[in-house]
Amino acid sequence: MSRPTYSAFQRHLLFFSTPTSPPRLTFGSALRAGVSIGLDFPVAVLLSLSLRLMYAPFPFLWSPIVVDKIPASAHRTQLSSIDLPKGKADYTCTELLSLLNKSAEENQGKGWLKHKIDQGHVVGFWTMAASARTHTVRRDDVERFQQGEWEEPVVKRRRGREDVLPLWRGGPIWVGGHSWAVWKVLGVRVYEDKRR
Repeated sequence: MSRPTYSAFQRHLLFFSTPTSPPRLTFGSALRAGVSIGLDFPVAVLLSLSLRLMYAPFPFLWSPIVVDKIPASAHRTQLSSIDLPKGKADYTCTELLSLLNKSAEENQGKGWLKHKIDQGHVVGFWTMAASARTHTVRRDDVERFQQGEWEEPVVKRRRGREDVLPLWRGGPIWVGGHSWAVWKVLGVRVYEDKRR
């Protein structure tokens, strides 16, 4: 049996899904993925709930979401049709939104609501992937976002404490307590103290 060809958005959702065949997005899988990216537990819960509301088949909001079955009309932008400006190393949130607004291909045929949801998706990417120090996203992370595979390098950066998400971007209030709790409760390692 051949593996399906996934869009960049579906590859993005694979990170939040179970490693089953076909991959399924569950509340628990999305919650574990959210905290592994560095989000505080309540923020990761909100992310998991929002994924359910956006992609679960109505009225079965708690049934698993099969990534393969999410219709193309519900896919979010990954800025994949955009050529990034040469020589630009980092992007602010405003610059990423500007790239989305310039993309005629990604905006074509979309209504106002879908465009606003796409803007929220881009802001969400910036929130989770931007450096905690500079609040900009590196070019290589934007290129991986375009492919739908940006999460793993961010998880690696967050595992060490050198890049802790600030509270105003969804990071934990108490890093040590958060790290201990998500390891004990969810089995997710994040913000580990390098001295251990």
